Amino acid sequence: MVEYRSSRALFIGGLAMFVFFGFAALFSDIGTPSNTPRSNYAPGYGVFMMGAFALGGLLLMVGSIPRTHRFAVDERGLWWRAGRKSDLIAWEELHAVRGQEPRPPVKDDPNSKLLRSALVFTPVDRRFITRHRALLPGPLTPDPEVELRLPNTATVKQLTQEIARVRPDLLP
Repeated sequence: MVEYRSSRALFIGGLAMFVFFGFAALFSDIGTPSNTPRSNYAPGYGVFMMGAFALGGLLLMVGSIPRTHRFAVDERGLWWRAGRKSDLIAWEELHAVRGQEPRPPVKDDPNSKLLRSALVFTPVDRRFITRHRALLPGPLTPDPEVELRLPNTATVKQLTQEIARVRPDLLP
C-alpha cells in the first residue's frame, strides 16, 4: 500500500486568513482614526469587509482539508481511496503503465513544457477517463495517454515498483 497526504498549503492559508481577518473584524476599533476626507467611511464597512475576508478564509480552509490518498496494487488492478471516494483501475483496461519523472522546461525551447511526476496510463479504449472521473479529474483530451499526477517522485517510484511486482508485462 502506498499513501500520501494532499497538500496542506491551502488549508494553512485559509486558517491564516480566518484568524487574521477575524481578529481585524472583531477588534476594528483599535488604532487611531485618520482625519483625512478620503478615508472617512462608516466603521461598519471595515468590519463587514474584514468579516467577509475571514469567511472566505474559513470556506477556503474547509474546502481544502488535507486527505490521505491510498493506493493498493493486487492481481485485479490498482485500487485508490481518498476519503469517501474510491476507484479501481482493472488491468484489463490498460495496455501499458509508466512512471514519469518531473522535468523543468527546456530553456531554449519555447514549446517545452514542465513535466510533473505522474503515472501515465495507456488505456484500451477512449471511455477510460469517463469511467474513472473521481481518480482522473481534468479535461477530456483525445490524447491516447492519461496522466495521474502525484505529489512527488517517491510516490511514483513506489507505485511503479508495486505494479512491476504484480504485472511486469504492463511496464515498458
